[in-house]
Amino acid sequence: MKIALIHCPFGHRDFSENLKVVDEEFCVAPPLVLAYVASILEKVGHRVIIIDANVLKLTKEQALRLLKDFSPQLIGFRADTYWFHRVAEWAGFFKENLRVPVVVGGINITLYPQESLSWPCFDYGIAGEANHSLPQLLCALEKGASLRGIPGLVYRDNGKVICVPVSTEPIPFDDYPFPARHLLPNHLYYSFTSQRKNFTIMVTSTGCPFHCTFCAIARLAYRERSAANVVDEIEECVRRYGVREIDFFDATFFVNKERFLEICGLLHRRGIKVEWSCRSRVDVVDEQILKEARLAGCRKIYYGIESSSPQVLEKINKRIDQPKIRHAIDLTYKCGIKALGFFMVGNPGETKESVLDSIAFAKTLKLDFIQVCRNIAKPNTDLYQQLVDAHRLDYWREYILNKRDGRPLPAPWSQLSAQETERYVRRFYREFYFRPAYMLKRIAGIKSAGELGRYAKVAARWLFCNRSDVTS
Repeated sequence: MKIALIHCPFGHRDFSENLKVVDEEFCVAPPLVLAYVASILEKVGHRVIIIDANVLKLTKEQALRLLKDFSPQLIGFRADTYWFHRVAEWAGFFKENLRVPVVVGGINITLYPQESLSWPCFDYGIAGEANHSLPQLLCALEKGASLRGIPGLVYRDNGKVICVPVSTEPIPFDDYPFPARHLLPNHLYYSFTSQRKNFTIMVTSTGCPFHCTFCAIARLAYRERSAANVVDEIEECVRRYGVREIDFFDATFFVNKERFLEICGLLHRRGIKVEWSCRSRVDVVDEQILKEARLAGCRKIYYGIESSSPQVLEKINKRIDQPKIRHAIDLTYKCGIKALGFFMVGNPGETKESVLDSIAFAKTLKLDFIQVCRNIAKPNTDLYQQLVDAHRLDYWREYILNKRDGRPLPAPWSQLSAQETERYVRRFYREFYFRPAYMLKRIAGIKSAGELGRYAKVAARWLFCNRSDVTS
């Protein structure tokens, strides 16, 4: 079959945890999940294209012209809960104009399968992993066979939505084919802090063995790829796609020290030169890990700090403290690696004083960057379950059913109002980034015109487009 996978343009929603400028400027990453789906389908003989309308800045009409040239027999989307309505809008437009079936996957289909397929723009949904179920669906469609029994399939039968249970058999992560990056415009992707092209992202593990209450990844089973499999993909990225910088999107890249050191050893033995960044907890790094990381090409580590308040950190089950945070950041600086700190405002137990303390603490750390977000109740998190239990209402389910608009969710766990949380997020950014000494240091470290342009664009948006917010 000829299959087109569509990545919609995404921007900012009022209920997003990030500010608008961050959602729009922090990272334009390749649609990795769709690239995995494409490689799964190509492996069994289907012809696939990916239209990344987000990075190409395409309208629905422009994307439609590309689709008409390809003449797909089926169109596929990935729908996260946040962007479900945008995906539904695009799916409905293409379905009306092309008259071909539409299949949708993503965590939202796993969480809300009945609700998602209540939208007529979707013909089929894939809950769980698509490795086996999606090829089985396409085979059944080609042969006109029954759809019954395909694990994770969501479909309609005489108007009734049928949800086949997801397979409980774990799929080894090494069994996944590498993402089909040959279908992507790899030269267009970047992050706000990236310095080299081509830039891409990778995932070497799923889930997280830690259990922070605000994080959906914590509810997923931890699974990791072998060191050899990881380095094989890195080598493909470098040699085949000209990738010079990789951002590993794992929740905690260094959690398995033995595997990480094996990855470093393989990179050295194969002579693979690439710069990379990753995410980590502050309590899983040590001097050996950081020295080996630097030698293997690590240039940035994104640390989940969240807050300086012991009370807040305890309530979100972070299990770290200020000494651990400072020790990890100091070690990272000592080893010549840049550090970005993730912070949140509006956490359980948050007060104005705790936010101001976090801002002051952040400015004492050897951090090169920060990212600050609002703590919102994300789908499939412990924090969200607490909200559902307390209010006896599944807000995200109502949102998928179009019974609730895009207003921010309640946050009864914080003493701050939504407006106060917004102001303190902006103040956090302003006080950290608009320090003269910091700005001079950042300018001195710029390596490319593209990097300079990104910094200048974001600074201009802050100073001119949001003047009233910046001065609040």
